[in-house]
This record gives sequence, C-alpha cells and structure tokens, in this order.
Amino acid sequence: MPPYTRRVSRTIELIAGVVLLVVGIAVLASEPLINLVGGVGIDEAVLAWWPLLIIGLSLFFLVPALLGGPNRRLRAGMVIPGAILAGAGGALLYTSLTDRWEAWASLWTVLPFSFGLGMYAAGWIADAPAFKWIGFAIAVGSVVAYLVFATTFGGEAFRLIAAIGILALGLALTIGGLGERLSRKSPAA
Repeated sequence: MPPYTRRVSRTIELIAGVVLLVVGIAVLASEPLINLVGGVGIDEAVLAWWPLLIIGLSLFFLVPALLGGPNRRLRAGMVIPGAILAGAGGALLYTSLTDRWEAWASLWTVLPFSFGLGMYAAGWIADAPAFKWIGFAIAVGSVVAYLVFATTFGGEAFRLIAAIGILALGLALTIGGLGERLSRKSPAA
C-alpha cells in the first residue's frame, strides 16, 4: 500500500474512532445530559428535533464524498459512515417526532440498509463492482428483515403492508428464476 493511501486510511480510522468515542460518551452521559437540558427550560417540541444533529453530522461525510475530489478511495470511504448516520438520524427523527419508539422492533433494520446503500455508493464512486454487489445484497437483506420484523411485531397496518411486500418480493424472485430457466430451455429457432 502506498504511503499516501496508508496515511489517508489512518486518518479515516482516527476520525471514525473519535466519532465513536464521542457517541459512546454521549450515550453514557445521556441521563445527566437530559437532566441538564431539561433544567434549561427548552420546550419538548423543540427537543424532539435532536436527531437533526446526527443528520447534520452525516453531511460532514456525504457532502465531500458526493461533490467530488481527486481521491476516489477517500470519497468512497466517507460515504459509508455518512449513509449510516443519515439513515440512523432519519429513523431517530421519525421516532422522536411521532413518539413511536416501539417501532424500533423493526426499524433497526435501517442501520444495515444504510450500510448497504453506503457500500453501493462507495462501489459506484470507487468503480468497485464488488462493493456494489455486496452493498446491494446487504440492502435487500435489510429490506427483507424489515418486512419480516414489521410483520411479526407491527400492528395490523404494518402486517398488511409487510405481507404484501414479502409477497411482491417473492413473486419477483420467482418470476426472475423462472424466466432464466425458461430462456435456457427454449428451443433454438
């Protein structure tokens, strides 16, 4: 590995490590932080928008990755954590604004889905077909997992939508599999 690539890789590793340390400290200190913020007198309707901070942090990674620059590998590496933060921030914003925290019984699948999208985008940026395929597979697996968990733990509306989604996915895969088999068996003209 060239020295420049090694240096960039170490920088990304350092940034990711610092971000994880900050998030871990925030989680550990969440109770005192909630008490501190609650004592300041900020309205709860305003506090419900706190996940916008995570979405804003995702822009730190996504904007440089998507705008372009000379180092495609660095950009590709930045899009993955940016996608994860954007997905987690969006899901947290939904649950915070609607106060439907029980939705996380199936909504957790947004994390591997976001990772899959980030991998796909990284493959697109770095022109790495393996990343695209792996990212696509992870994203599809996450959608299937969401549909299964939404069917199992969701209300009647979730069950109906998830069941229709599972049926549609099964039908698409079946037709795709049959189409390939039929095209191989068709007689030559």
